[in-house]
Amino acid sequence: MTRWRRPAAAVLAGGLLLVLAGCPVGDPDRSPEPSAADLGPARPTDPSTDLPPYTGPPADGPPSTGPLARVRAAVDLTPATPGTFARVVAAVATPDGGAHALLSPADRALPQTLVTLRGDAIAGTVPLPRVDDVWGMHLLDDGTVVVTGRLADEGYGLRVVDPVSGAVRTTVVLSAGDDVRASTGGSALGARSRLHLFLSVTTDAGIREALLAVDLPSGRVLAERDLDEDVAAVSAYPVGDQLADLLPRPSGGVTLVFDASPTEIPEDRIPTIVRYDAELQPAGPPARATDLAEGAETQSVAGAADGTVFLLAAVDEGSWLLAVPDGGGAGPLLAQLDDRVYGYALVVEPGQVWAGLPSPVGLRPVDLTTGEAQRPVGFGCFRKLDVRALYPAATGALAIGECDSPREDTQVLWFLEP
Repeated sequence: MTRWRRPAAAVLAGGLLLVLAGCPVGDPDRSPEPSAADLGPARPTDPSTDLPPYTGPPADGPPSTGPLARVRAAVDLTPATPGTFARVVAAVATPDGGAHALLSPADRALPQTLVTLRGDAIAGTVPLPRVDDVWGMHLLDDGTVVVTGRLADEGYGLRVVDPVSGAVRTTVVLSAGDDVRASTGGSALGARSRLHLFLSVTTDAGIREALLAVDLPSGRVLAERDLDEDVAAVSAYPVGDQLADLLPRPSGGVTLVFDASPTEIPEDRIPTIVRYDAELQPAGPPARATDLAEGAETQSVAGAADGTVFLLAAVDEGSWLLAVPDGGGAGPLLAQLDDRVYGYALVVEPGQVWAGLPSPVGLRPVDLTTGEAQRPVGFGCFRKLDVRALYPAATGALAIGECDSPREDTQVLWFLEP
């Protein structure tokens, strides 16, 4: 990683801090306005209606399993870390209906714990050297688990852990340096044991943003792309904490989703989708899901096997649920929701008929063909429910979070089914 974007006005003299570790960075609302030289030619601000729109569930896709309608099990994760308070920060489903969950102790001197769940119970635990600010957690075909993010003092990259033996293999793609001021990142698992990483890091030298393709068995970087020019073509500011997600494409490439700021006003954003092929070369023009005047800001993203990107965007009147097909652009509004508070997570079934969002009592199903929100599915938590994230599963979905019953700050993983 050798090329850097100079810290001009858009980068700030203490402002827009980009983070490899996935935590919020500097407040872009306080960023100095870029000069005319920084902005360059005017960037497009209209939706990409010249690209094919989303037309609904694919005719050759899997059938719908129906809305998520019940909690199969709610597993208390507290016994996995006896005597230590730890929060559940990520999870991934397994093909047999189980899951793996990652617990991170409040005491940063302690390792994390990878928990294996089978059926409705904890089946095992292994320690994991800390991955702070987790970007992603993925299950490999051989049963091992990949966790990406900031690797404590080692730098940035990934750890591959065997949930049975506890063996850990670490790959560092960027070493930690004393001049790193902030960082953020994301990851997506592709075919043939290839992992894609998005890195955004600020050092004294400037801001560097890049995509990398890593061969997991060897830890070798197969391809790397500097994103300076790609991002500058659609945004006056680097991606930074406006990263929405990194998703795999069916062709073996990757899709970068972020909120671009095409003008000198950083809070005037457009949900933007940039696609790359397996060699990290651009695969078609960027797609803008909305118009600048609509004031949309991405809250959450979900991907489909055919490359469709579903995104929930906050607007003045609530939230819009949109879909952009692989290679496509802006299209119809799938659902309009009044609530802007519970749009921070999204899961979409493979049949692309039903979506699920967090709600004050659990999860709210949404019909993507009619836009109607159904009655929420209650999680049985009657004191301070906090649904932290949603993940797809073979037979439904997973939710992680905490509940103040049966005890305060109980860490829970919920198995959801139609």
